[in-house]
Formats: sequence, C-alpha cells, structure tokens
Amino acid sequence: KRRVSVKYEPSPVEPEIIAQQLAVIGVSLGAALFWWRVTVPEKRLELSRSKKAGEVKEYLDKLETNEERQFEKWLLNDWINPNKRKEPALPFLPDGKFNSGDNPILAAGALIL
Repeated sequence: KRRVSVKYEPSPVEPEIIAQQLAVIGVSLGAALFWWRVTVPEKRLELSRSKKAGEVKEYLDKLETNEERQFEKWLLNDWINPNKRKEPALPFLPDGKFNSGDNPILAAGALIL
C-alpha cells in the first residue's frame, strides 16, 4: 500500500467563536473581581465583628474552657490567643501574618515545589 501525504492547512478561527470565548472570559473575570472586591471584604468585616462580640466570640469562649476539644483549640489557636506571635514558616521571608505555616498560599507553593 502506498501512503498519500496531504498537506495540512490550518483553517482560520471563526470570529463568532472568539467573541463567545471572550464573553465567557469577561463574565468570569467580572464575577471573580466582584467576589474579591465586594464579597470577601464584607465577609471579613462580618467575621471580625462576630469575633469581637457575637456568635464566634461565644464559641471561642466556650472552646477555650473545653478540655475535650483539643484539635479545635489547636486549629483556632490564632483566634483564641490573637496576641501570640507564630514563628515564621519560611525564615528567609520577612516576618508578618503572611509568613505563617497555615497560609494556604505558602502551603500550596511548598507542595508545588
């Protein structure tokens, strides 16, 4: 059998497909921007208020005196003892709240590397 070679010629992308893809990307970026700039700050403020005087404060007060829930106390230790400083997770980075072992960005970066 003899093979016949066919020259590949790419077909141009239709403008409608490009427009649809750009629309999807635009809506996704808009939703992400709204979430980051509006929803996250509102929820952080709500949580902050609740930690000072609200349901979260009541929960933390109960948790602080409960000796049976050691794992929860360990997880929420930053909230129970907010003035206690942690050791930096990565010593070569500057000290600060960002440089802690429970930072998901640092944890993901460490797993990737």
